[in-house]
Order: sequence, then structure tokens, then C-alpha cells
Amino acid sequence: NETPEGKPLNMKIEPWPGGRWYRDLGDGNGHFWAHVQAIKRPTLLEFAGPLFASFPLVSNVQYRLSEVNGGTLIAFRHTALGFISEDHRAGMNQGWSSMNERVRRQAELNR
Repeated sequence: NETPEGKPLNMKIEPWPGGRWYRDLGDGNGHFWAHVQAIKRPTLLEFAGPLFASFPLVSNVQYRLSEVNGGTLIAFRHTALGFISEDHRAGMNQGWSSMNERVRRQAELNR
């Protein structure tokens, strides 16, 4: 994850069911994003929580991985329930697109 200025966020994932996905600001400070709802290595990682929102919202995020000819296909899905303004909805689409593009680039570098 990155800030709008392109600086990395110090994000942590505890990779087990019930583990946290959070932004670590140090000294016990941070921002809770979600819990790991399901993990099934190497095909599924699923989260449930408010993510970046500081308003009434709960999200479900799924990364489903499958083998395809010459690589791995990542199927991404984000669904949310609660208050989401049009500005935030547009920002979510841009943010997820940017994050998924960085994941793609990094994966291609590590081939």
C-alpha cells in the first residue's frame, strides 16, 4: 500500500485465521484494517474489516489464486456494506487498481 504521494505504508499481516491486517505506525500506534477471515495456502487469502475507512463500513476482500499457463492468475474481489460516498467509491477503484498493478509488477520481477 502507498500514500497518495507514493510513499509506502508500513502494513503488517498476521497470516493465520483471525490474524490482523493493520498499518503499524510504531510505539503501539496504528490503524486496524481487517482480520484474516480465511487463508488456504496457496489459493485463497480473505479479509473482513473496515479497511481504510473511518466511517461505518465493513468490507470483504478476497484474493483467489489459480495456476494458469505460464503463471498465476489472481482473482480479486472487494465488496463493502455501509456508508460510502461517491468520492470514496471512486478513490477505492483507483486505489485497488494501483495496488493490484504494483503486485503484478513485483510478481513479474520475481519470476
